[in-house]
Amino acid sequence: MNADLPGTDAFDGATQFVRQEDVAASIPCGKDVNDFVAAVRPYADAGFDEIALVQVGGGHQKPFLRWAQETLLPALRESL
Repeated sequence: MNADLPGTDAFDGATQFVRQEDVAASIPCGKDVNDFVAAVRPYADAGFDEIALVQVGGGHQKPFLRWAQETLLPALRESL
């Protein structure tokens, strides 16, 4: 939806009623690797061979990248 909005004011208006828990319910959050594997599986099963995994939230990029390298990516390779 973000790409369809003309600017940040429109985005703010469109998302004013979205709560943090709404977002957390729609994407995998936290460190449970099985949640991420389950979220990626339908795309892998559909034939996608490139999937972008994006860390959302400021200040957590380095810990996410370390966790992804050490835990998430090996789990994805093993289970998919």
